[in-house]
Amino acid sequence: MIDEVLGVRARIRMILELYKVGETNTTDLARRLGLNYGQLERHLKVLAEAGIVEERRLGKRLRLVRLRKDEKITALAEALAELEAAVASQPMRAGS
Repeated sequence: MIDEVLGVRARIRMILELYKVGETNTTDLARRLGLNYGQLERHLKVLAEAGIVEERRLGKRLRLVRLRKDEKITALAEALAELEAAVASQPMRAGS
């Protein structure tokens, strides 16, 4: 189950972005991640079904999404952010 949820780069990027910005609307999230709306919807559905993200509506058209407020979800996002920073700080090796 976890590999199905986190085994897609776009979903990890989505978790990291929501960790960084908090709650945001779906249009802005798609733009930040370089995804079209259909791609965003598919990934959000998987993350929502896994209990990682939640959404709410503001009026008829505006959908806001955020990481679910849960200590395990926060710990996951923090660990991913730390791992991303550690990997980014490593020098690129020849042949990589």
